[in-house]
Formats: sequence, structure tokens, C-alpha cells
Amino acid sequence: MQARLTHGVLVGVPPSPGARLRSVTLGVVLAAAFGLLTSALGCGGGAATAPLPQAPAPGGSAGLVPKEFVPPPGTRAEAVDPQLVKEIKAFFEKNGMLAGAPPGVASDLPVILNGPVQAYLKHFTTGGKALFQTYLNRSRRYLPMIHQIFRQEGLPLDLAYLALVESGFSNHAVSPAQAVGMWQFIAGTARRYGLRVDDQVDERRQPEKATRAAARYLKDLYNQFGCWYLAAAGYNAGEGRVQGVMRRRDTRDFWIMARHKWLPQETCNYVPQLIAAALIAKNPGKYGFTPAPPLPAPLAQVKVRAGTDLNRFSLLADIPLATLQDLNPELTGERLPASPREHLLRVPAVKRKAAVQAAQACAVGVP
Repeated sequence: MQARLTHGVLVGVPPSPGARLRSVTLGVVLAAAFGLLTSALGCGGGAATAPLPQAPAPGGSAGLVPKEFVPPPGTRAEAVDPQLVKEIKAFFEKNGMLAGAPPGVASDLPVILNGPVQAYLKHFTTGGKALFQTYLNRSRRYLPMIHQIFRQEGLPLDLAYLALVESGFSNHAVSPAQAVGMWQFIAGTARRYGLRVDDQVDERRQPEKATRAAARYLKDLYNQFGCWYLAAAGYNAGEGRVQGVMRRRDTRDFWIMARHKWLPQETCNYVPQLIAAALIAKNPGKYGFTPAPPLPAPLAQVKVRAGTDLNRFSLLADIPLATLQDLNPELTGERLPASPREHLLRVPAVKRKAAVQAAQACAVGVP
């Protein structure tokens, strides 16, 4: 998988970007936040608790936070906002991410305010804001479907924002490694999870089918690693690479892996991007983003005979070919594939009757 938002990084939390955290020493913020969080949860730092990953020392980035975003030594620290801590706690409780991790697995909770996460909060709300707003707008079209599938599969709903990090919710995204679609599947993994990939159909671009495949893959990764952050890392880098680091380095803590660069830099950035993206997307107004546009018009599915010429169907149904291609991104050409015998074509719901009639007319003469 390829992360799509691998831009430079950050520090700070809007609505006034950087104003509240500009003078905060990262190590102090992290320690204070951890104390507030553990206090709020009623949990202590007993021997069974995984060690808290350390933020980069002031003046150095450890490869994750650029030096220009690290406050100079001796800067006066500010108190961590208790309301922010409360929101973060609720975020994880709602998504079932505070329980079930095996002993020794890094907690999902203490790392939420570390340097890399703060960096991406800053980036997404400053230099990357316009692009992030585009992705938020596009997410409106797909999040209801993704959430429905993730509920059915028992996944934390906010893993939906992996699609924002992967592709910006674009079915047409293609990475340099030829990972394709919203969930950025390479061909081999796509086929392993039941997606059709050939010269006529590429179901990596079909949003519902690709989402179901991604959900099954994420469940398998969680069952393998016992931690959603490691599952996300495995989704990005491949489960074999993550498993290899765990075996060689004797750790199950993603943040230790990232700090020591035992995983690819893209993967080290991937989980902080996910956390920051989820926090912003769940409350965009707080972070200075405009509300997403209204939901797009509802769709309908129409059975169309194999081999149908989409140009002819488009003309008869009075639906622009570009609209058909946008709604059915898995089709690679302008003619439906020869198999299966019928294809479910997505059309605007208001055009359903015309589309049914067009499908019947196109069936005449099609072998």
C-alpha cells in the first residue's frame, strides 16, 4: 500500500494554528497529557503497562518531526487543555480502542499527543489544508457506506480514515507501486481478498467491493498483531515486514518501531496521519474546515447485458458517459465485459426507469 499524504510535518492544534502550542516543549506536553489521560481513565503506570514512547528531544527530530517545528530548549511549557484530553478519551472509548490489546502491546491512548501526531495536525490545518478540505468533501460520498461495512465487520469506524490517508477517498488513485483505488490494493492482495483484477474489470476501483476487501484485510491484520496501530502499519508496509520487525527487535510497540526507523519512513508517518486525520474529520469546524457539501444524489443499480456498448447505453438512457464512468470506476473500457452474463451498473436514481429501458434496448443483438 502507498500512503498518499506524505507531506512535511507539524506541531499545534487549531482553530488558531500553532498559537496555543507554539511555545510548548514537546516532552512536557506529552508527559502532562499522559498524566491527565491516565488519571481520567483511572489507570496507573504499573509494571504491566507498556512504556510510554518519548517525544523527540527539543532541538532534534528523531526523523519524525522537522527541527523547525521543535521549540527551542528552555521554552516555557503551557498546560495541556483538559477538554482536549477529554475529547481524545471519548474518541477512543467510542471506537472500542481502549480494551482488548494483549499484554505488552503499546496502548492506543498515551501516544495521541506525541510529536508526530501534533505535526500532522499542524500540517493538515496549514500547508495541507486545501488538499485536506478536498478529501473531506469527497469523503461525504463514501463514509456512510464505509461505516456500514465496518460496523458489519466489527471494525473501529475511524479506520475509515485510512482511505483518506491512502488515496483521499479517490477510486482513481494509482501509486508508484501500482496500488490502485480508494484502498490502494496491489493486484496480488486484491485477488487474495476476492477482487477481480483483469484487463476489463478492476474491482479495486469499485468502492463497496474494495471496502469489504479492506475490512477483511484489516480484521486479519488485527487478529495477527492484536493492535490496530500495528494493523494499520501492516496495511501500509505489508504484514510480513511488520512481523519481521517484531521478531527481530522483540517489540510490539509501533511507536518504538517508528522512533528507531525500523519500518519504512512512509509507514512511520502513516499511523500519525491516521490519528490526526480522524481527529480533524470528526470535528472539522473546530479545526477551521468548512462543512462538507450535501450528500450526492442517490444511486440505483440496473442489470445490463454483458458486452453492452456504454456509449449506446449512455445515449439511450440520457446519462453522460462520463457520469457512468465515474459511478462505475471498476470498468476499464467503454464496453461491459463479456462475463458475467449481466453487470450491475450504477446510475443516478432519477434515471433508473430510463436506464432499465436502455438496458432492454441494448440487449437486443448482444450475443
